[in-house]
Amino acid sequence: TPKYSLKPLVPRLSELLGTEVKIAGDSIGEEVEKLVAQTPEGGVLLLENVRFYKEEEKNDPEFAKKLASLADLYVNDAFGTAHRAHASTEGVAKYLKPSVAGFLMQK
Repeated sequence: TPKYSLKPLVPRLSELLGTEVKIAGDSIGEEVEKLVAQTPEGGVLLLENVRFYKEEEKNDPEFAKKLASLADLYVNDAFGTAHRAHASTEGVAKYLKPSVAGFLMQK
């Protein structure tokens, strides 16, 4: 459902971060892998909403592996969703080391 796309967040996120934020058209797959590889050091790439995949809420290990393959480490600072055992929260932490809590979670 397009209304759940993260695309509308890009302008404000770019403004807040003081850098251009690019958005991928998906959260996994070859095209996303290419975009990640092309993102320069310090660049920001926003992946599309993981909720578009039923594997997200099911904490599917293969989906979590695909997400984890795009990163070097994992920081969870989403206090409101940290209790959920979903692929993008609990699942990726099994495949990315270090996996740490962010400032909000520590607080």
